[in-house]
Amino acid sequence: MAERLKERLLEKEKLVDIVVGPDAYRDLPRLIDIITGGEASSAMNVQLSADETYADVVPLRKQGATSAFVSISRGCNNLCSFCIVPYTRGRERSRSMQTIVDEVS
Repeated sequence: MAERLKERLLEKEKLVDIVVGPDAYRDLPRLIDIITGGEASSAMNVQLSADETYADVVPLRKQGATSAFVSISRGCNNLCSFCIVPYTRGRERSRSMQTIVDEVS
């Protein structure tokens, strides 16, 4: 959605200062610096990554939780006519086994 509406959100309607796509989370500090440092009134990064797997992002766990959702891959290589995942999340890419084991340990 951020990529599709980027100009509308930033320039036309000026609803937000920063637009960030799902794979640009590592770029957030730089984008915030652009805004707070006065370099620009808005900043954007909506690039989809071909290799981002979020492998080093460990989710917060509630104390005493007995179940969890563990992401092992992102995207999809199936181009089903009814599905937008390959177009919004990109091609399928998997996390390394070690990062998955580390997360659930």
